[in-house]
Amino acid sequence: MEGIILQNVDKKKFTELFNKVHKLSEDVQLLIDNKFSENVTPVQAAEEQNCSVQTIYAQIKKGVYPASKVGRKLLIKRSDLENALKEVKSLKYKR
Repeated sequence: MEGIILQNVDKKKFTELFNKVHKLSEDVQLLIDNKFSENVTPVQAAEEQNCSVQTIYAQIKKGVYPASKVGRKLLIKRSDLENALKEVKSLKYKR
């Protein structure tokens, strides 16, 4: 911060504002990381994808969506859902 020259700005206020912005950027990154580490059920995935639950189960069976079983529940990682959609879009244009 010593290399920055600002006119009519209090150094203490600038440092305080800079620290707040840095903290906010860390919080945003944490939220983004939590979104992609979250697991969803097939019902939640169907709601997000605007399709039927049977379609999600069929995609799991085909291996498009890797799912893991926890007890009696099937869970799909949200990041796997996003990656599968990206792959489908890229396959469409590869033909």
